Amino acid sequence: MNDSETRSLAVESVISACKQKVSEVIVLDDRKHSDWCDAYSSYGVAQVTHTTFGKLAPSQKTADGLRIVHVTKGLPAASLSEAEHSVSLITEIADIVVFTPVSASQQDVQDLLIAWPSFWAMLFLAEGFMLRDVVRPAIWNSFYSDWETLQSTVVFTNAKLGEAWADTDGDYVSSVIDYVHPSTHEVSLKRLLALQTSAMLMPNLSDGSADAQNLAPNIHIALPKRYLKKDYENKLFQEQRKWWKVALSAPWQASYWRDLWRLQRRTKRRMKSS
Repeated sequence: MNDSETRSLAVESVISACKQKVSEVIVLDDRKHSDWCDAYSSYGVAQVTHTTFGKLAPSQKTADGLRIVHVTKGLPAASLSEAEHSVSLITEIADIVVFTPVSASQQDVQDLLIAWPSFWAMLFLAEGFMLRDVVRPAIWNSFYSDWETLQSTVVFTNAKLGEAWADTDGDYVSSVIDYVHPSTHEVSLKRLLALQTSAMLMPNLSDGSADAQNLAPNIHIALPKRYLKKDYENKLFQEQRKWWKVALSAPWQASYWRDLWRLQRRTKRRMKSS
């Protein structure tokens, strides 16, 4: 299965849950909006258009079908009031909102958790829109090249739809709605391991040179807080025991012997390659 097939499966999960005909889909421009438009068109939606949030204007809803607004990369949310206004505008236009928040790595505002569905769920609920988790269960085991965005895709439906939306088992909001896809988690762990390894194998630049001033801050900001402890890295380098002996003697010090394992493994590979 490729990206296109996964998008089609996501669209199918939404369209099939609509008991009433979907007459219009508006896709907000940004992440792969043209591909999403093609996916909706392939399922026989009569009118599929795309626009930007700034050009989105209130319009009369059609009486013969449902209108879906697909948000591909979040809504303006530089502040809580702006986020509330954005949701209010969307809910005035749409019967159903397929919503993908901006990913955490691309989030500009760090004091609001706008990268997660739980933040938006309360704002949509205030406008009378219920969260339906129909997309992720349908595609979770499929291939997709950008799971950091798709892992948070949910659907919000107007509570007034009544029988126009199929109440399928498990699509209501549960106690946990923020999920990280295994592939995204694996990538994050690999990045963290690479940062840890590069820091531990970095030459000693404690001489106050320009290189030391440029490199050191960039490394330690990314590392876990234990690396900020005095002499923690020196302790790792000076450790004479094998990591597994440390693990057997002090299994509760998991962070330490795991860091030691990474250091010894990378050091061994480095020596072998040289």
